[in-house]
This record gives sequence, structure tokens and C-alpha cells, in this order.
Amino acid sequence: MTPYRGKVDFHLHSYASNVTDYYAANAFAIPESYSEPLALYRTLKARGMTIVTITDHNSIDGVKELLDRGYDDVFISAEMTTTFPEDGCNIHVTVANMTEAQFAEIHRLRKNVYDLIAYVDQEIAGEASAPGGNRLAYFMTHPLMSTQNRPYGREGSLSVDHIERAILLCNCLEVQNGARTKALNQLTLALLRSLDAGTLERLANKHRIEPKGPTPWLKAFVAGSDDHSGINPGQTFTEFSYGASAPTGNDVVDCIRRRETRPGGAHGGPITLAHSVLKLLYDGSKRKAAPGGKQMCIGDAVQTLLNLVFDSGERGPAQQLKLSARIALHQVLAHPALARRARRRTAGTPFERVFEDEVYGLLADASFREALARRQGPNDTDERIFLVVGTLLNRVFARYVGNLREGGELSLVGLIKEVVALVTSNVFFSLPYLMSFVAQSSDCLIARDVRREYSLGDAERLVLVTDTLFDVNGVAATIKRMMREARRRALDFTVVTCLGPDELSEATADPEILGFVDSGRLKIFKSVTELAFPEYDRLKIRFPPFLELLRYLQEAGFTKMQISTPGVIGLSGLLAAKTLQMQTAATYHTSFPEYVENYTRDLSLEALAWKYMIAFYHAVDEVLVPSKFVAKLLHKRGLRNRKLLILDRWVDVDRFHPRHRAPGFWTRFGLTNADELVKFVYVGRVGVEKNLELAARAYRKLHATEPRAHLIVVGDGPYRGELERLLEGVPATFTGFLDREDLCKAYASADAKLFPSTTDTWGNAPLEAQASGLPVIVSSVGGPAELMREDVTGLQVNGRDADELCEAMRRLMDAELRTRLGRQARSFAESRRIDEPFTAIFDSDAYRRRLKARPELASDIIELSPLFGLDVGFDEAKSVA
Repeated sequence: MTPYRGKVDFHLHSYASNVTDYYAANAFAIPESYSEPLALYRTLKARGMTIVTITDHNSIDGVKELLDRGYDDVFISAEMTTTFPEDGCNIHVTVANMTEAQFAEIHRLRKNVYDLIAYVDQEIAGEASAPGGNRLAYFMTHPLMSTQNRPYGREGSLSVDHIERAILLCNCLEVQNGARTKALNQLTLALLRSLDAGTLERLANKHRIEPKGPTPWLKAFVAGSDDHSGINPGQTFTEFSYGASAPTGNDVVDCIRRRETRPGGAHGGPITLAHSVLKLLYDGSKRKAAPGGKQMCIGDAVQTLLNLVFDSGERGPAQQLKLSARIALHQVLAHPALARRARRRTAGTPFERVFEDEVYGLLADASFREALARRQGPNDTDERIFLVVGTLLNRVFARYVGNLREGGELSLVGLIKEVVALVTSNVFFSLPYLMSFVAQSSDCLIARDVRREYSLGDAERLVLVTDTLFDVNGVAATIKRMMREARRRALDFTVVTCLGPDELSEATADPEILGFVDSGRLKIFKSVTELAFPEYDRLKIRFPPFLELLRYLQEAGFTKMQISTPGVIGLSGLLAAKTLQMQTAATYHTSFPEYVENYTRDLSLEALAWKYMIAFYHAVDEVLVPSKFVAKLLHKRGLRNRKLLILDRWVDVDRFHPRHRAPGFWTRFGLTNADELVKFVYVGRVGVEKNLELAARAYRKLHATEPRAHLIVVGDGPYRGELERLLEGVPATFTGFLDREDLCKAYASADAKLFPSTTDTWGNAPLEAQASGLPVIVSSVGGPAELMREDVTGLQVNGRDADELCEAMRRLMDAELRTRLGRQARSFAESRRIDEPFTAIFDSDAYRRRLKARPELASDIIELSPLFGLDVGFDEAKSVA
């Protein structure tokens, strides 16, 4: 006869779990649970549990209430906090299906895990003499979770040794915990499934603990919701088999002993834990304080909002009338004219008032109410809570940013002044989430040790966070090329960025971008709000939804973060990575402080920007730089004791090639006599930071004596109008932006490349020109100087001397010299091609091993201390071929 299959939630708490060792919880009078046993019972039965137990911490008072009511489908269990006496490390061991007398003795012995388990084993051994009595089982809960222990690494903190002892002591363990992440649960299961006879023998000899039973490496698995708040009882469960009659606790125990139990249901994570905290705060605010106790108060606005998710918006007629009146008043005040006046008054308004206004504004938002109505299913509670809290947090943040924007766009000075207010105004309501993420991410260090010890290493999952992907600049171009390379090599690599709602449709209209999004290789968050700088045209600062970002990074299971830009999105990524204890690396693409000085002419702001940049790069584990020039610059500015890597990239020599030279290409831009001219082309952003004023002065001087010289500017930017004014009276061609095919033709159809910038850290454009067979003129200051050979592939000039630049251009009026340098430039580009670029980002450990195997490339790993004093040229710093 086929056995029946039953379900039991084997990890569940009621109000009887009322003692906590956490000071913060005690200070706020937050117990471990407010859940009523009878309410839990009804919820569990409604969600398909065949039999019921409650595993309160060190207590059976909750489950006894159900037994006292006469329920015969209930058995006694308790989650015992017990201790390894060697060093005081705590673990949790659940004992199931016990009597009150057995619990009393177990509770007495729980200070020593060996004594506790020895007593239970003794009781199990005596079951044969009383075949009609209860049968016992015990298991370690959440094995990879540090429970009420000292921080990782200190004496008494959970370690691999403790987990190994527990494996020897327990033949059953919890492998699916409804409050823990799927990744952690799966690692627990993988660890236990990796055990074999040899491993158990090794562990027994190591810890001097005798394994139990004939096959101690074959473990039984159980699961439970670990619910404290009444949100998720029965959502995670243990399946067991039983006979034709109604199941009992003995049936569950027998199935455990046969190793036939199966975990099932949902996984959880920090979001689940945070929502439990919010529910406890909400439940506490509705209860009257006990005599001499503390009354919890969260405010009417918060209570009204949480009522939407925890009580499905149920309220009495008087409460509903009051709420409707508040919403109606807010709708009146939301009239554009009144709203503008209100925003002007917001400066200096207490946060509580701003917060309350936004709560009622949210409740008055029809689109929000519709979104909330779509999340009313029994399994939608977490999504419903996250929608409410996340939306409110974003509204408050946008409100403060909107205040800064009133009266015109925000200046850099204004942003610096207000950033503290923006942060502190949002920490309060997001605190339960931040604390939950920090609490659970601390266990990643234990998980790392387990993976290493038992060779359970998962493939690395890399995420790159960037403020720029859809702008026209070298950073965006590099990241897109990186995405194509990761796809070609089938690497697990995802890019995360942020756009305004009005920008999303335009961005995803590109089939390639849409393909990246659909494949999961690109995640675009909708910005909470945006700011623009009048000093830097087209620059938008987008603020990502931080909680959504944090949740996405954690649930996706990324193991390392690469930060491409130190802007708001990059900083948000860094904060999220630190919260999740992810490995971090950052690439120094742009000399942002120099841009600040170029656009504001304020040296104090440049100095402040440098302080921020150095602090930012000190905060990451590894820094990738495009050139040794940048490494020295960062060192001089204060970046010390840090390993750096030269980013291994190069130009696509197949795409950029002299074969693309197209006779008559320039005719469409009005150059009918292009073949008679010597065409100096500038390709890139037309911005003041590119030193184009120097190029204009040099070209005007050259053209006075060399009328065949002609300047072509490919690209666009905020400096274009000024550059056109500087070039009035001399022939110059402005093409604007060119697409990929036309860009290749433009390079190959020109005669020389002009790139006078002194702020570029790399130089895609000079490399593309050399690959296209053009000689280049670059500044001797900056990264591009390392990407060419002086007097071999082009010329270097003083980036502040117009006469020197003019003379270099005059030299290249010589057709024979241009031809020789252009041919050598192409050979130079080909000789340094990289078939698998960006390995320094995709797998920096493999990259380092490759460098160590090739001593001639060892200088691509830069130790700052010995670097300086060495005269290192391009050959020694060249990227890995």
C-alpha cells in the first residue's frame, strides 16, 4: 500500500519564545514573537500542514496551549539553545516529540551540548522497553548560521570545526530554513550530501567524537519556516510519510529515522527577516504595555501604512472615515500651485512631518493602490510589504531632492551641502532592512570557509555597477565591449545601471540592449529621482532605489562586485556590497576631480573631489587602472598600501582597419576636395576637459601657413558651440556623432589623429586611430601617451603649448612621414591585440596567475611601495596579450 504524504512546519515560534539576548530588542521591548498558538494552528492547517508542532526557544508553553485544548494532531517540540563547552559557541538543536518531563531534563542540560544529546540518545535507547510511548528525534537548525555568538573569528564564534562536531552529533539537520536565503540552504544541503564514510572517519578522528549508526554519513533532512511574526507559518515545511491512520509525532520521527523526510516550500532571506521585525513593531504598537513595562509607539502614519499589509487594510468605520478625510485633504494640497508652495516650505520641516505627508500622499496615489491590490494573495505578503516600504522610502527621498532642485538645477556645491540630509532622512525607515541584511550577510564568511574546506566552491558571479552606460563616452563604450566579450566567452557577468522612467524606452529600443536585458546580463533600475548640473551639459545624477538594489544583489547571489564609476550609483553599489560582505573591485576610468576643476574653476572643489575619490578607492579590495600614469597619480594623491592591476584591454583591430578608407566619404559633410587636404581628425566628446581650446589655437596658427590642413571634429558635446566660435574664419568640419560603421570609415579616411587631452586615463580614440593606420598626436601627460610610441606611431606634445602642438601637426603635413608612422601604428596595434580582454575584471586571480607565469609582464601587478623610482615604459606595462 502506498503511504500517505504529510507536511509539518518544523521550525515555528509563538509568543512563548519571549526571551532574547539582544540588547536592541530589549531596549525597544520587542519580543521574539507575538504569535498566538491557536492562530498559528489555524494558519498551519489552512496552508496544508497535516500535523502541528511549535518549536519555541527553550520553552514548550506555546505548544502546550494547543494540547490543553485537546488537539490530537499536535506534538511537543522545542528549539534549544545549547553550547559547546570548549569555547562557549552556541548552536540551536531542536528536540521533537518529547514529553514535558523529558523537556524539563533537556532544559536543565542545555548548557552543554554533549550532555543534552547524550541524554536524548539515552532516552531513544530506552524506547524499546516502552514500545507504546513517544519516540524522539533531534536535529541542528540552520547549521551555517551563527546564533547569538561573538563575531566571526573570535573565540566562541561559529566555525567549520563546530559544524563538523554537530555533523558527528546529529544524524538529522535542517537544510531549508524559511528565513534564510536559497543559496545558504542549498550550500547546507550540498555539504551534507558530500559526506561519505571516509569523511566521517576523518572527522571522528579529528574531533574524537564517535559517529552514530551504521551509515552516519547519510543524514536525514528537515525544513521549517522559522517564522516569528505570523507572516509565513507553513510556507516552508518537511514532508513525511505515514500509514492509513491519522499521523502522529511518532510517524514523523520514524520517517526521520528512515531518512525519508523531504524539505519543501519557500526560501527566505533578509527581506523575510526585516518584515518580521516590522510586523513585531506593528503588533507591539497595538498592544497595551504590561504593568511597569514599555509601550511601543510607531506613530499614526506608520501604523496606518502597516495596517494595509498586515491587516489587509481592515479598519472600523470611524478609522476609515478619518483616513478618507486625510487622503482627501492631501489630494487638495497636491494641487500643483499648492504643492509648489509646500515644497518651498519643506526646508527645515521636521522629518516626521515630511514622512507623514508622504504616507498620506502614497495612500492617495491611485496607481500605488492598484499595484497593492494586485498583491493580495496569501503568498504575496513579503512583496506587499516591500512595495509599501520601498515606495514610501523613494517618495521621501525624491521629496528631499526636489527641495534641492527648487529655483533651478542643483550645483555641485548644493549637492555637497545637502547629501548628509538626504542620507539621514531615509535611514530610519530602512533600518530594519539594513540590520537584516547585515545580520544575514555575516554568515557568508562561515559559508566561504565551508566551501573552501569541502571543495564546494560555486562559480563566481560577477556584477558590474555603473553610472554611465548609455552616454557617449569611453567608459560606456568599454562597458558595452565588456558585455559583448562576456557573452562571447559565456561568462557569468551582469551589468547594473539606472535610468529615468522616460529614458527606459529609448534605451531598450536598441536590439542589442534589449537582448542583454532579456538574457539577464543587464539590469536597469528606474531612478527614484534625478539631478542635473548646469556646469556639465547632459550629465544627470540618477538616484537608484537602494533597497531594491540591495535585494537584487543579494537574491541573485553575486560573489564579487566591479564598480565602474564612483558616482551615486557606484557609491550605492559599494554600500550594498559592504552590507552584503561581497568582494569588491573598482576601475579608475576618469579623472573626475580634474573635470570638476575644468568646469567650475574652483580648486577647493577639485581638492574635495580628490578626497572623495581616494576614500572611495581605499574602500574597495582591488583597484584596476588603465595605465601606470594613473597608478602614480593615485599614489601621489594618497592611495597607499593597495594592490592595483593594469586593466587588460586593447582596441578591436579587426573592426578598426585601414581597409575601411572610403574615397568620397567626406563629401556628405561638404568636403568636395577632401583628397587634396591633410585631414586632422579629433574623435570624442566635445567637452572643455578635452583641451580642445589648445587644439583650436594650434590649428589656426597651422592653417595660416598650411592651407591644405583641415580639422575635422567627430562627436558632440557641451563645448561644441564655443569650439565653433574659436574656429571662426578657418575651415573646419563638424560631423556630430557617427555610428559604428561610419566611425570606422571616418578614421580610415582621415590622415592623422589629434588628441590633446591631458585628463584622459586611457584613450580608446588614439588606439582606434592607430589600428586604422593613422599616426597620432597626443599629450605627453595622461594615459594615451602609454598607448603609442613616440616618433614610431605618432608624436607627443606638451599639453599646454599650442606652438608645440602646431609644430607636430606641421611635421605630419609630410605625406612620407604620415605614411611611415601610420603603417607602424597599424603594426603596433596588431602586435598587442588581446584575444580575451578584460580578464583582470572577469577573473583577477587567473589574471594574476598568468602574470606570475610570465615574468616579463609582472609589472602589470603594481605594488605601490616599490613602483616609484622605476622608469617603466610601455613595453614593461603592456597588457596581457
